[in-house]
Amino acid sequence: KWAKQAAGSCVRLCRRSRAVFSRVLLLFSLTDTLEEEEMAAGGQGQLYTILLVNSGRLAFPEYTVNRSTRLFEDRDDLIRYETAMRALQEVIAAMQTGSWEDAHVLYATAKATWQEMKDSCDLSHQEQLPVFLRCFTVGWTYTRILSRGVEILQRLRRYEDAVEELRILLSQSVYCVDSRGRWWDRLALNLQQHLKKHEQAICAIRDGLNDPLVRTGHKLSLHQRACRMKESASLKKYRLLLRDLPTVHVQDVTHVTIRGQLFPHEGGMGKSVFLRAANEDGGSTEGRGTMVMCSVEELALEHYRTLGFDQGIHGEGSTFSTLFGLLMWDIIFIDGVPDVFRNPYQTCPLDLHTDCFYGNRRETIEARAEMLREASAETLQELLADVWNAQEGRVCVLINWERFSSLQQAQSLVACLGGHFLSGVVLRMAKDYRHCRGGLPDLVVWSTSNKKYKLVEVKGPNDRLSQKQQIWLDELHKLGADVEVCHVTAIGGRGARRE
Repeated sequence: KWAKQAAGSCVRLCRRSRAVFSRVLLLFSLTDTLEEEEMAAGGQGQLYTILLVNSGRLAFPEYTVNRSTRLFEDRDDLIRYETAMRALQEVIAAMQTGSWEDAHVLYATAKATWQEMKDSCDLSHQEQLPVFLRCFTVGWTYTRILSRGVEILQRLRRYEDAVEELRILLSQSVYCVDSRGRWWDRLALNLQQHLKKHEQAICAIRDGLNDPLVRTGHKLSLHQRACRMKESASLKKYRLLLRDLPTVHVQDVTHVTIRGQLFPHEGGMGKSVFLRAANEDGGSTEGRGTMVMCSVEELALEHYRTLGFDQGIHGEGSTFSTLFGLLMWDIIFIDGVPDVFRNPYQTCPLDLHTDCFYGNRRETIEARAEMLREASAETLQELLADVWNAQEGRVCVLINWERFSSLQQAQSLVACLGGHFLSGVVLRMAKDYRHCRGGLPDLVVWSTSNKKYKLVEVKGPNDRLSQKQQIWLDELHKLGADVEVCHVTAIGGRGARRE
């Protein structure tokens, strides 16, 4: 009642008028749907962004908007795309609430619509678009629904159907090419574990390993599945088939173990909580002997502090993506690459998550990597300061401005890491950011006095390294970094006073 009084008389727009308005916004801000998988709620998010920019509370990077490619053939094409996006949203919503039967109906309907469209429409226009624009097409959107369909079918234990859907998805390499690794991985798993079709599973592993679009973690995952099959006593007759598969080599790194007092919380699910002694800084005797709750990463940071690493950040991939963004800012927002900036409110170029990013800027990226490789600590610090001072606060998907406590902390880290190492990391991220943004070590610890640093992956009780983590640890080790995995084992948490 109070809200109604405050608002006074209200007008409700009929749906058709609203639909036109939100379609205009969809056309204007396609990029909003790229990562968030979120259809603008009548465009509110985008309008709020524009309001923040106009009032000076939000700033985007400076770049030139250059739309040279026509994305939609005509109005009908745009409406088909909008319809597909709504269908995707409905499938996602049903999956999030666990309504698997409803999700299945929505998926089946969308699949039939897509089949009909393929038979009746000429889709050659969208197939010829560069991959970073192709993700704003009807085909890409329906392919995402089919990919979700695999998950729905698996939840309903319809593994034969899931395998058939995966084969259909893998028979084309126009849409959702960045998902191929996941599809091959699932296909091999379903064939081997659920359907016991071992020979077909081995063929899927071979095809997946030979697929140039399968990257990092998924490639290693397929290789490890083949290794487990090779070692299985019950699969002896397939050893000859398994012997001819391509291999993926990843070196292990140093492992250390520390002990921590586990806080006995209820339920036993979720991340482990540990207890550590409160910091006794400032000479105050109050609080001495008091225990505070902390995460495994905080416990590990405390351990490395005692080893002389006075600086430490628990930032996982964001530490490195922030450095990547700072060291490559001018190249990321460079002029002259058509269609990667299509509206003034983008936090990154559209091709960042595709192979086109490196392809479109190969020479400048190689030159920057070479410059970093030879750079002195002072040069690195200057480069960082120039970008930081000019761009601080602008929203860029790569950079978390809160990751470092100050520019000085970021400068002290790059001085320790050195140009040779940073050059290698930057080049790897530039070539395949989509598959390299995950799996980087949890902690970066360094000593400001002797310039030594360590990159540490922290593992709590019952936690294992993922394939992406194994690959990054191996890669960082090859670049000369001091890398280790720190396992935290638990001792009982009884009798501890907690704050």
